[in-house]
Amino acid sequence: MRVDSNALSQFLINGSQTSQQALATLQQQISTGNSVTEASDNPVAFDQATQIQAELAQLNAYSSSISSAKTDTTANNSAMTQIYNLVSQASEYATSVDGTMSTTQMQTLGTETSSLLSQLTSIVNQQGANGTYLFGGTSNQPPLTATGAYNSAANGETTSTEIAPGNSVQTSIVAGGSGTPPADGFLYDSATGVDVIATLNQTITDLNNGDASAVTSTDLPALTAALNHVSMYVGSTSANMAAVSAADTQNQQQVTSEGNELNTLTQTNLPTATVQLQQIQNQYEATLEAGSRILGMSILNYLSTPTAG
Repeated sequence: MRVDSNALSQFLINGSQTSQQALATLQQQISTGNSVTEASDNPVAFDQATQIQAELAQLNAYSSSISSAKTDTTANNSAMTQIYNLVSQASEYATSVDGTMSTTQMQTLGTETSSLLSQLTSIVNQQGANGTYLFGGTSNQPPLTATGAYNSAANGETTSTEIAPGNSVQTSIVAGGSGTPPADGFLYDSATGVDVIATLNQTITDLNNGDASAVTSTDLPALTAALNHVSMYVGSTSANMAAVSAADTQNQQQVTSEGNELNTLTQTNLPTATVQLQQIQNQYEATLEAGSRILGMSILNYLSTPTAG
């Protein structure tokens, strides 16, 4: 039986082309590490990968917000802790005053307390890396003047940052002040009448005047109230730090999870692809060898067939 050499040749060519295309695809997937780069590679996987990439973009945006919030809340808590320690030290000075202390000794304490107020002013008026006043509110003004008085140009507006869907944390706190109108903050509270700056200034005055009675009966209770007030801000800023840290951990876990899912969808499984490559290579070589033999037999059959004559 004569084999149609043209049909057989075309069959072998088509088969070898299919194998070559499969080999080229696998080789590209192995070299690039990507098995899905466009919809035609795998429509379902490509659609899922597109959705995951959009989710990762949102998570990365939250990562940026979290990083900024972490900086702000850490600075807030550090400042509140320092202010608490300064007011606490002033309270200790006032506690040490009694009827046996000389005027000179009290004036020395007045000088020390004045130094504490200067340190507190420096902390309250600190600026961030971008040059804005951390505790001046949205007006970007120093909360205190150089003499330790409230700056009426500063306002009491705070800001919050969204660190996860539906989860915002306060990232700016304000000093507040007894201006017109008064603004509540960590230095002033209109509800309780706490005024940290006024209390420190009055304590300094009474110490310098050697008025032990005023220090113990008036200044010390006021300092205690001020200390309790600042303590609340130490606690709230610490809670904000914890909230940001928790959001950061959750965000990182989601990024890792989504990234792994994306890799599973789009990245080449090297062990599997390598095995497939070898299998197709073997099939390709076997097809060429078999085709060569079949064509050779077909030629011999053709040559051995007698011609009509």
